[in-house]
Amino acid sequence: MGTADPGLVYACITHVPLWLEPPPWVVTLNLGDAQAEGRLNLRDLAPEWVPHHPVIGGTAGSFALRRFVLERRPGATRVGLCQYRKFVSRERITGVADPKYRTMDVVPLERLERDDAYARGLDPGERSFVVSRPMRFTRLPWYRRGYLKEYARDHHVQDLLRFAAEAVEQGVLGDREVLAFFNEDVIVPGGVELGVYPADFWVEAIGQVESVMRACVERYATVRDDYQTRAWSFCAERLGSWLLLRRLRGDAARGWLARVSSRANQGAWTRACAGQLNLVVRDGAHAGYEGGR
Repeated sequence: MGTADPGLVYACITHVPLWLEPPPWVVTLNLGDAQAEGRLNLRDLAPEWVPHHPVIGGTAGSFALRRFVLERRPGATRVGLCQYRKFVSRERITGVADPKYRTMDVVPLERLERDDAYARGLDPGERSFVVSRPMRFTRLPWYRRGYLKEYARDHHVQDLLRFAAEAVEQGVLGDREVLAFFNEDVIVPGGVELGVYPADFWVEAIGQVESVMRACVERYATVRDDYQTRAWSFCAERLGSWLLLRRLRGDAARGWLARVSSRANQGAWTRACAGQLNLVVRDGAHAGYEGGR
């Protein structure tokens, strides 16, 4: 199975040997130890990000993919991204949610190895957007957690404050958008780094994220430990999500789909653009997977 759309550029970003061979219309973009002669490598496409790969992880691959699109596929109409263990499909494959991250399903590797299941899962069809199903931080109408409160709960809040300040300095966030950004209660997991997007939108959005991140890694030498190591990528996910929501809400204002911030119209947006975020697991070895095939 394959996609016949010559305008689609789809990349699988990995720093380890792939668990599953992607379909022929998906290129593999290699980071870290996965880089080798004759492969599509971070060190060749965006060498300035190689020293930062341990800190920003797969986000470095997103920046490299932007270079690939601009330099080698300037006529692209859509861009897709997946990771060696994560991808967004149009439909749910198992329906088994990760208990720690309910908006993500777990999918056993052996299920994707059969009957072109992986290719079918990656294929975006005719959709311009195939993105992770949006998630709300809070469900209580009288309380709104938002990006800032949520980030402060799980991470070092000063990192998001610095990232947002730099976004304002560069004009990525408008002065009057900052409060709305901090209070935003809907997040699209993966932001602009998982799924399929119109190429013009994606190239601009990931370029803005890259510019803000470059300034932050150069200006702030703070090193976080363990889970917090990739702080700038956590910030990039939120900025990417905001840029995506802003685009979709702009389309909504022009009558394309219902406003995503409205609970009543959330279903319309989901049907139009949202797919299912999946985590690939080996041998069903995951707390949330109980053997359904």
